Amino acid sequence: MSLLSAPMNKITLRAIQGGILAAGAPIGWLIIRVFSGSEPLAELQQHWSLYAYMLFGTQMVFITFSIYVGRQEQLISNLAIRDSLTGIFNLRFMVERMNEEIANAQRYNTALSVIYCDLDHFKKVNDQYGHPGGDEVLRQVTKAISFKTRTQDVFARVGGEEFAILLPQCNHSDAIDYAERIRKTVEQLPIQIPTKPAFGVTISLGVATLKEHETVNDFYKRADQNLYLAKQQGRNKVVA
Repeated sequence: MSLLSAPMNKITLRAIQGGILAAGAPIGWLIIRVFSGSEPLAELQQHWSLYAYMLFGTQMVFITFSIYVGRQEQLISNLAIRDSLTGIFNLRFMVERMNEEIANAQRYNTALSVIYCDLDHFKKVNDQYGHPGGDEVLRQVTKAISFKTRTQDVFARVGGEEFAILLPQCNHSDAIDYAERIRKTVEQLPIQIPTKPAFGVTISLGVATLKEHETVNDFYKRADQNLYLAKQQGRNKVVA
């Protein structure tokens, strides 16, 4: 998604709206003065300091309040589309975007790939380090993977230790290379848990590239089947 087409975040939007609304105070007062018989230009020249105070004073108040409102709206919006543990997107958002991107890819005949991945032997991590330790592993792994994603990619947690990465305008060979980079990143990542020695984890990945007239369910199912094969073939593998 380009910067021009990206939606403006709610904090910026509300701040702009607050600034525009604040301009109504001096304009409204000027209109009242004009209806009272004052000449607009003379009124502005004679009382310019008052109008400047009204403009900047109300802008400070309106913009400050608007930023607060925007932050609350952004928080609510993030709760709806973000995973609370890792901060990446959730399953609901992934399904919505996958439907949108499949429609775009089929309409404009562009490539679309998806990577479905799952941490290997994650139950052993939870058994050894407890669920708080497992949560920390998920946070560190998702942070490392996030550094490898592009702006237009959609990285989501779709299950306990399961993740999906939607890759718009990415062909099959590039998606395989992409998945291999992620596999190596996770394999080489030193997991740090307080009071515990550093340790490593691995990840298995299944890759699929959209076929003509393919549905979202079939597309995702192929990636899931390839992930299953990666697990069967010994884990810490990419299967496409």
